[in-house]
Amino acid sequence: MVNLPEWEYVGEQWKSDKRAEGWSHSSVVATMRQHFPAFAAVVNGAGPLGIFPLAPQLRNESGHNLSMTFGYVLARAAIGKTGLSLLDWGGALGHYALMAQRLLSEIPLDITVKDLPDMCQVGKELIPSVNFVSEDDVCFSRGYDLVMASSSLQYAEHWRSIATRLVNSARGWIFVTRLPVVRRAATFCVLQRPFAYGYRSEYLSWVFNRDEFLSCMTSAGARLEREFIAGGNTQYAGGPEISETAGFLFRAPA
Repeated sequence: MVNLPEWEYVGEQWKSDKRAEGWSHSSVVATMRQHFPAFAAVVNGAGPLGIFPLAPQLRNESGHNLSMTFGYVLARAAIGKTGLSLLDWGGALGHYALMAQRLLSEIPLDITVKDLPDMCQVGKELIPSVNFVSEDDVCFSRGYDLVMASSSLQYAEHWRSIATRLVNSARGWIFVTRLPVVRRAATFCVLQRPFAYGYRSEYLSWVFNRDEFLSCMTSAGARLEREFIAGGNTQYAGGPEISETAGFLFRAPA
């Protein structure tokens, strides 16, 4: 197992693999819960936010860039409002929710996190002020000032339908970030083995052709406002192209 690559090309089609339990593996939520106090200490302190929400052991300039980008997005969404509603689709234990409460403490926040049932159960214990839901039909049954998906859309097999629902539920802004994109190859599927981070699971995910992703979003009515650098490059064993990690802020349909 130690000789297997962390990232491996699968093909242009999603291929189910019984090994790939993904985010539902018990080690995922257990590892996140173990690291959450360290993450919360950084967020609630006064030091630099050079931290990655799902890997708080990594503290560097890239984590700070990610946090400050999120702060900028929050500020844009909050302009002229006395309160802000936020949906974080695939928001794990509420990492961004906690960051939002700290970065934008001046106005009331109505935050919904959508994730798997085990994640939601732990999230409710850690941040009871946040609404955790485990069903798409529930989280998409209302509108939000800001809808976001960070490092989550790529794990959805039917990503186009989820992207469209993200746009349709936004009243102001859509923020999709930590997204692996390529510029030449068609969208393709990869297998990730994140064993180094304590997750004893394998994930299937997409690497998006940038133009295809943007076309899907604009077809749903979203308008690109700003693009961000959201991480480094990733090489995939057997893959056609090295990906960039990008973020995109869109205006919702008028």
